[in-house]
Amino acid sequence: MLERHMKVSAIALAMVAAAVLPARADVSIMYAEWLSSLVEPGIANFEKATGEKVTATKLPGDGYVERVALDLSSGTAADVIQMDSFVVSELASSNYLEPLDTALADWDQYKTYNKKLLDVASYNGHVYGLPTDTDVRMLWYNKADFAKAGIAMPWTPKTWQDVLDTADKVKAATSIDNTFVLPAGTKQGEAATMQGFYMLLLGADKPDGDRNRLRDRTSGKWIADSPAIRRTLQFYQDVYVNKKLGTKAINYATDVGAATRQAITSGSAAIVASGSWENACFWDCNGVNLPSQADRDKTVGWTPWPGSGQPGAMATTNISGGWTMASTPRRPTRTAPRSCSRRSSTRRTSSTGRCTTTAWACVTTSLAMPPTPPTPTWPRSPRWPPTPRAATRCRATRTFRAWCST
Repeated sequence: MLERHMKVSAIALAMVAAAVLPARADVSIMYAEWLSSLVEPGIANFEKATGEKVTATKLPGDGYVERVALDLSSGTAADVIQMDSFVVSELASSNYLEPLDTALADWDQYKTYNKKLLDVASYNGHVYGLPTDTDVRMLWYNKADFAKAGIAMPWTPKTWQDVLDTADKVKAATSIDNTFVLPAGTKQGEAATMQGFYMLLLGADKPDGDRNRLRDRTSGKWIADSPAIRRTLQFYQDVYVNKKLGTKAINYATDVGAATRQAITSGSAAIVASGSWENACFWDCNGVNLPSQADRDKTVGWTPWPGSGQPGAMATTNISGGWTMASTPRRPTRTAPRSCSRRSSTRRTSSTGRCTTTAWACVTTSLAMPPTPPTPTWPRSPRWPPTPRAATRCRATRTFRAWCST
């Protein structure tokens, strides 16, 4: 699976860069370090195929999404950026990304991409990110902990109550503090939403009429209260307050991901709500220093998220995402004509009786982006046009005189 992802990523990088970017002596890319084993083979293939040099920026995963938004808003972003699919539509809506569907239409492999997968990285009917992978969500469990509690494996819970009962049994048999790590709290970020809350919400009620959603797709309005939301919040209450199956500490660890992964593989956590990427990330997200699949399967197992058990609710739930390759808009340099001439103005300062003469010296500059980008407020980014424009800026110098004529 990992090898296939490496090949797809290599092809994606080459196609995005070659099809979308204008001919140049240098191409830049930014990616998260935990994706290096996927991206770097693509860089090597692209350089070999085109003869162009790729300037690569590899960044830590912590804060990576925020760095992408900052670079885009300041006009310093790389030509190609690997980004999580959940941010693509937001950035595309702010004109930070280049649509790819037209540029890739003639690529013979583009038609093999699953349309639903492309939809995840689309905005207003245009594809802005070329998927390199996808994922699913599930419940992972430590087999040694389950064995101590006498839990039959493979584990196949049918309802939320089955999950709570299992965690209770493991807690009684092992006395570990985190028998169930259900992502919660601001430090968990996306994981609290996608690996926890939304997985529960989708199975909290029957799906008719968006009863198990956060937004009514007919009216376009947010759903602030519903039986499904209340059941979901009650489940969190049961896990962390009523049954004390998990701790606040692990959700606010310095490195939440590392703490959770160490806990599940060592047996200090029995059940973890996460995703398919953990098959590698529990040991090494780069996919380099991995035990054999057989050895990994001896340590952990997984099961689909069950539904709540409410009448009409789905038996299992899942949401999918993944990462993509995106391209930033082309930035040709333009030069504006000189549009202001030297001018000066004189005014009396009433409090001092002095006069201030302001001389304006105009300077024309060629800019890749407007001279004063807004402060990033992503994920609700301002619609700041990335289209290059030249600007004429004036700077003022002031001289003071003790008197002036009227």
